[in-house]
Amino acid sequence: MRILRSPRWRRRLVKITVPIVIAVPLIVLGIHYSNPGNPGNATGPNVAETGYYTVPKKAPFTAAEQRAVHRTLKRFIISAVARHDVPLSWDVSGPDLRQGYTRKQWTATGIPVVPYPAAKHGLGQWDYVEYSFKNDVGLEVFLFPQPGSGYSAMTADAEVVKGHDGKWRVNYWMPKKFHGPPAIAAATKRRVHRAIAHTRHRKRPSHATQTHTTTAVAQPATLEQHRQSRLWWAVPLGVLGLLIIVPAGVATTIWVRNRRAEREYLRSRA
Repeated sequence: MRILRSPRWRRRLVKITVPIVIAVPLIVLGIHYSNPGNPGNATGPNVAETGYYTVPKKAPFTAAEQRAVHRTLKRFIISAVARHDVPLSWDVSGPDLRQGYTRKQWTATGIPVVPYPAAKHGLGQWDYVEYSFKNDVGLEVFLFPQPGSGYSAMTADAEVVKGHDGKWRVNYWMPKKFHGPPAIAAATKRRVHRAIAHTRHRKRPSHATQTHTTTAVAQPATLEQHRQSRLWWAVPLGVLGLLIIVPAGVATTIWVRNRRAEREYLRSRA
């Protein structure tokens, strides 16, 4: 072949063939031993997962379970939320709520429950059931404050779980929303009612004084209103005048200049 006889072409073929011979095996090995990543995951190759979270199946919240949960919530609110007997709340608190605490720390230091001066009215009841699974219920609990505490009624989210021993425990508790005015003391209520009654029965001024005061005050207000109304009309009228006068002035100036230029042109040709 004439190409192989030419030294120039032989050098060119060597330069082309050597990179191809080196690159092709490397590409084959890279494809064979590599593990491509997931297109939806930019962090790297696929990793085998050991387990998956499965959504628990819904289960009915029976009457017997409701009674047991009601008792647990009542004990928990009295002991942990209202802080009447903190050590007792350890037995009715779930594993997630007690995580990181020992029984000694639970009684000696602060507990992960927001305090609230709950009243005994409706204690342990809930507004509605947020979810109900087997051995796990989510509730929205409504609490009333003690009289004179300065707190409003409160709604809290609670999760109550059933342990292997068959006992229900509060596994999650978090205040959600406050409702209505705060509960004030009875003495404060009486002072407020007396002040309101005193204001309502206070002696009113005579009719003549009311008429004189109204006339003296209404006249300046009326004059001021007239001044404002005139000023209000002056502004749009001024703007409208500018919109008409300015274009008319510009058009007149252009017309005068054109007429002057035309006369000068005719005079130069005469």
